[in-house]
Amino acid sequence: MSEYELHRPRFSATTRNNWEFPSEAGIDTDDLSAVADRFLLSKSGFDDPDSFEDLALPVVTDRGELSYNALWAAKRGPYGVEGIADLDDETRADVEALIDELGHEQFEGFDDVRLPGTWSDEERAVMATGDGGRNNDDNDGSGIISVGHAIPSSTRAAVGLLFLAGTSVAIDRLRR
Repeated sequence: MSEYELHRPRFSATTRNNWEFPSEAGIDTDDLSAVADRFLLSKSGFDDPDSFEDLALPVVTDRGELSYNALWAAKRGPYGVEGIADLDDETRADVEALIDELGHEQFEGFDDVRLPGTWSDEERAVMATGDGGRNNDDNDGSGIISVGHAIPSSTRAAVGLLFLAGTSVAIDRLRR
Protein backbone atom coordinates (compact mmCIF):
# COMPACT_ATOMS: atom_id res chain seq x y z
CA MET A 1 0.00 0.00 0.00
CA SER A 2 1.12 3.51 -0.77
CA GLU A 3 1.20 6.14 1.91
CA TYR A 4 -1.00 9.11 1.17
CA GLU A 5 -0.94 12.46 2.90
CA LEU A 6 -4.36 13.96 3.61
CA HIS A 7 -4.97 17.67 3.96
CA ARG A 8 -7.83 20.15 4.14
CA PRO A 9 -7.75 22.30 0.99
CA ARG A 10 -7.98 26.09 1.07
CA PHE A 11 -10.74 27.77 -0.91
CA SER A 12 -12.20 31.26 -1.20
CA ALA A 13 -15.82 30.42 -2.01
CA THR A 14 -18.14 27.54 -2.82
CA THR A 15 -20.01 26.54 -5.96
CA ARG A 16 -22.73 24.15 -7.05
CA ASN A 17 -21.97 24.76 -10.73
CA ASN A 18 -20.95 21.96 -13.06
CA TRP A 19 -17.54 20.56 -12.36
CA GLU A 20 -15.10 18.75 -14.60
CA PHE A 21 -12.38 16.41 -13.36
CA PRO A 22 -9.03 18.17 -13.92
CA SER A 23 -6.52 16.72 -16.34
CA GLU A 24 -2.78 17.16 -16.51
CA ALA A 25 -3.18 18.87 -19.89
CA GLY A 26 -5.35 21.57 -18.31
CA ILE A 27 -2.92 22.65 -15.59
CA ASP A 28 0.54 24.12 -15.29
CA THR A 29 2.64 21.17 -14.16
CA ASP A 30 5.64 23.43 -13.56
CA ASP A 31 3.99 24.65 -10.35
CA LEU A 32 2.30 21.55 -8.93
CA SER A 33 2.44 22.92 -5.39
CA ALA A 34 -0.11 25.61 -6.36
CA VAL A 35 -2.37 22.99 -7.93
CA ALA A 36 -1.92 20.44 -5.13
CA ASP A 37 -3.97 22.50 -2.69
CA ARG A 38 -7.09 21.68 -4.75
CA PHE A 39 -6.75 17.98 -3.88
CA LEU A 40 -7.43 16.01 -0.70
CA LEU A 41 -4.67 13.40 -1.12
CA SER A 42 -1.07 13.31 -2.31
CA LYS A 43 1.45 10.46 -2.43
CA SER A 44 4.46 12.78 -2.41
CA GLY A 45 3.24 15.66 -0.26
CA PHE A 46 1.53 18.96 -0.99
CA ASP A 47 4.49 21.33 -0.73
CA ASP A 48 6.24 19.94 -3.81
CA PRO A 49 4.47 16.91 -5.37
CA ASP A 50 6.58 14.75 -7.66
CA SER A 51 3.93 14.44 -10.39
CA PHE A 52 0.30 15.15 -11.21
CA GLU A 53 -0.44 11.42 -10.81
CA ASP A 54 0.54 11.69 -7.12
CA LEU A 55 -2.53 13.88 -6.47
CA ALA A 56 -5.96 12.40 -5.82
CA LEU A 57 -9.50 13.60 -5.11
CA PRO A 58 -9.74 17.14 -6.48
CA VAL A 59 -12.47 19.17 -4.74
CA VAL A 60 -11.53 22.80 -5.43
CA THR A 61 -11.96 24.44 -8.85
CA ASP A 62 -9.21 26.32 -10.64
CA ARG A 63 -10.94 29.53 -9.45
CA GLY A 64 -10.46 28.50 -5.82
CA GLU A 65 -14.06 27.44 -5.14
CA LEU A 66 -14.97 24.33 -3.15
CA SER A 67 -17.22 22.37 -5.50
CA TYR A 68 -20.32 20.57 -4.25
CA ASN A 69 -20.20 18.27 -7.29
CA ALA A 70 -16.50 17.56 -6.81
CA LEU A 71 -17.16 16.58 -3.18
CA TRP A 72 -19.81 14.14 -4.32
CA ALA A 73 -17.49 12.79 -7.01
CA ALA A 74 -14.79 12.29 -4.36
CA LYS A 75 -17.30 10.59 -2.11
CA ARG A 76 -19.02 8.26 -4.58
CA GLY A 77 -17.75 8.92 -8.12
CA PRO A 78 -15.72 6.61 -10.35
CA TYR A 79 -12.53 8.47 -9.34
CA GLY A 80 -13.64 8.75 -5.73
CA VAL A 81 -12.15 7.51 -2.51
CA GLU A 82 -13.54 4.00 -3.07
CA GLY A 83 -11.66 3.78 -6.37
CA ILE A 84 -8.21 4.30 -4.84
CA ALA A 85 -6.97 0.73 -4.57
CA ASP A 86 -3.80 1.28 -2.54
CA LEU A 87 -5.39 3.42 0.19
CA ASP A 88 -5.28 1.96 3.71
CA ASP A 89 -8.53 1.68 5.69
CA GLU A 90 -7.59 4.33 8.26
CA THR A 91 -6.76 6.94 5.63
CA ARG A 92 -9.91 6.01 3.67
CA ALA A 93 -12.03 6.63 6.78
CA ASP A 94 -10.23 9.94 7.42
CA VAL A 95 -10.84 11.07 3.82
CA GLU A 96 -14.53 10.16 3.97
CA ALA A 97 -14.84 12.05 7.27
CA LEU A 98 -13.16 15.14 5.77
CA ILE A 99 -15.43 15.04 2.71
CA ASP A 100 -18.50 14.85 4.95
CA GLU A 101 -17.16 17.59 7.21
CA LEU A 102 -16.50 19.96 4.29
CA GLY A 103 -19.88 19.13 2.75
CA HIS A 104 -21.83 19.77 5.95
CA GLU A 105 -19.91 22.94 6.81
CA GLN A 106 -20.21 24.54 3.39
CA PHE A 107 -23.39 23.16 1.76
CA GLU A 108 -26.86 23.03 3.22
CA GLY A 109 -28.48 19.66 2.59
CA PHE A 110 -25.26 17.85 1.72
CA ASP A 111 -26.71 14.49 2.87
CA ASP A 112 -30.05 15.03 1.14
CA VAL A 113 -28.73 13.36 -2.01
CA ARG A 114 -29.67 9.70 -2.01
CA LEU A 115 -27.80 7.57 -4.49
CA PRO A 116 -29.62 4.58 -6.06
CA GLY A 117 -27.21 2.14 -4.39
CA THR A 118 -28.30 3.44 -0.97
CA TRP A 119 -32.06 2.94 -1.40
CA SER A 120 -33.87 0.42 0.75
CA ASP A 121 -35.64 -2.56 -0.87
CA GLU A 122 -38.97 -0.80 -0.34
CA GLU A 123 -37.72 2.36 -2.08
CA ARG A 124 -36.37 0.31 -5.00
CA ALA A 125 -39.78 -1.36 -5.36
CA VAL A 126 -41.47 2.04 -5.45
CA MET A 127 -39.05 3.29 -8.12
CA ALA A 128 -39.59 0.11 -10.14
CA THR A 129 -43.30 0.97 -10.55
CA GLY A 130 -42.28 3.53 -13.16
CA ASP A 131 -44.21 6.39 -11.58
CA GLY A 132 -41.43 7.34 -9.17
CA GLY A 133 -43.76 6.70 -6.24
CA ARG A 134 -46.13 9.53 -7.19
CA ASN A 135 -49.15 7.21 -7.19
CA ASN A 136 -48.07 5.33 -4.10
CA ASP A 137 -49.92 5.73 -0.80
CA ASP A 138 -46.53 6.08 0.93
CA ASN A 139 -45.86 9.34 -0.93
CA ASP A 140 -45.86 12.06 1.72
CA GLY A 141 -46.85 14.78 -0.75
CA SER A 142 -43.99 16.98 0.41
CA GLY A 143 -43.23 18.08 -3.14
CA ILE A 144 -39.60 17.06 -2.78
CA ILE A 145 -38.32 15.70 -6.05
CA SER A 146 -36.31 12.55 -5.65
CA VAL A 147 -34.05 10.83 -8.15
CA GLY A 148 -37.02 8.66 -9.12
CA HIS A 149 -39.08 11.71 -10.08
CA ALA A 150 -36.33 12.99 -12.32
CA ILE A 151 -35.80 9.80 -14.32
CA PRO A 152 -35.83 10.86 -17.97
CA SER A 153 -37.73 9.05 -20.67
CA SER A 154 -37.87 9.58 -24.40
CA THR A 155 -41.44 10.88 -24.12
CA ARG A 156 -40.52 13.39 -21.41
CA ALA A 157 -37.50 14.50 -23.44
CA ALA A 158 -39.62 14.98 -26.57
CA VAL A 159 -42.26 16.96 -24.65
CA GLY A 160 -39.54 19.09 -23.07
CA LEU A 161 -37.96 19.83 -26.44
CA LEU A 162 -41.35 20.73 -27.95
CA PHE A 163 -42.03 23.05 -25.03
CA LEU A 164 -38.66 24.75 -25.44
CA ALA A 165 -39.13 25.09 -29.20
CA GLY A 166 -42.63 26.54 -28.74
CA THR A 167 -41.40 28.97 -26.12
CA SER A 168 -38.53 30.04 -28.35
CA VAL A 169 -40.91 30.70 -31.27
CA ALA A 170 -43.27 32.66 -29.00
CA ILE A 171 -40.45 34.82 -27.65
CA ASP A 172 -39.15 35.43 -31.17
CA ARG A 173 -42.61 36.58 -32.32
CA LEU A 174 -43.01 38.86 -29.31
CA ARG A 175 -39.73 40.55 -30.14
CA ARG A 176 -40.96 41.49 -33.62
